[in-house]
Amino acid sequence: MSAQPRVSVVLATRNQASWLLATLASVRAQTMTDWELLLVDDGSTDGTVALAARAAADDPRIRPLPGPHAERAAARNRGIAAATADLIAFLDGDDLWEPEKLARQLACLDGEPHAALCYTIARYVDGADRPLPIRRPPAPLGGELFAALVRANRMILSSVVVRRAVLDAVGGFDASLPALGCEDWDLWLRIARRHRVAVVAEELTRYRVHPGNTPQAAILASGLAVLAKHYRDPTTATEAALPADAARARLLWYHATAAAAEARAPALRLAARALATAPRSLWSRPALGAFARLILPRAAHRLLA
Repeated sequence: MSAQPRVSVVLATRNQASWLLATLASVRAQTMTDWELLLVDDGSTDGTVALAARAAADDPRIRPLPGPHAERAAARNRGIAAATADLIAFLDGDDLWEPEKLARQLACLDGEPHAALCYTIARYVDGADRPLPIRRPPAPLGGELFAALVRANRMILSSVVVRRAVLDAVGGFDASLPALGCEDWDLWLRIARRHRVAVVAEELTRYRVHPGNTPQAAILASGLAVLAKHYRDPTTATEAALPADAARARLLWYHATAAAAEARAPALRLAARALATAPRSLWSRPALGAFARLILPRAAHRLLA
């Protein structure tokens, strides 16, 4: 490894020791080997600290950063501050990378010097690493993405590599948000408002779905807080070509769709909130998706999606 690695991997984790070995193995298996990994512990009470120390002893590219519990936005910012590379990759302690992930993204950013960040498609997997019928985003987009990102967060955190200079210019994760879960969405919006976004349209990231994931209610609360923050700027509605109430309704419809996979009652409550927020949103694509999930058999809904 050179004196300054090409990319710094910021992995913030809390009580994810059961997943962490596999996650670290997926970084060590990268075909692009010129990296450092900042393993930021956010006050874990399981075996994470000892595991991080052993990993660092096995591979000097891994640097443990133990610390008290301060939530993940602050933990990631601590990792960014300790990073030495010009590119920052983010990874959660329960997600995985395909071996070509970093190599493909660095080549993409080299070829698109005006792009501030690069993301990949993420395939959802279960606790046993079996693929699920979900990928994000379904249709990857690059370029000027601010308006598209206001409508939905297209990027899984663990899929993103961002230029350090851009992070320094826009600021890191907002640890002051009243609810956490969508703090990455807030950061992508701040970046995309000023810069172009690149995409590697391959499934190079695996997002793990398990009972320890952030609850949907917390993600919804955080998403609404992110929209409230950005719509305090009166130019947001114009730049996104979307009024604030319509943006909030879209988010509620998406959560209604997700809830419908588990139970009808909470999905219907979310649909009612969406309609109360913006009645015209009934004819939007997210609303139609929610009703399709509620009405159609699961196989038919997957085909329609």
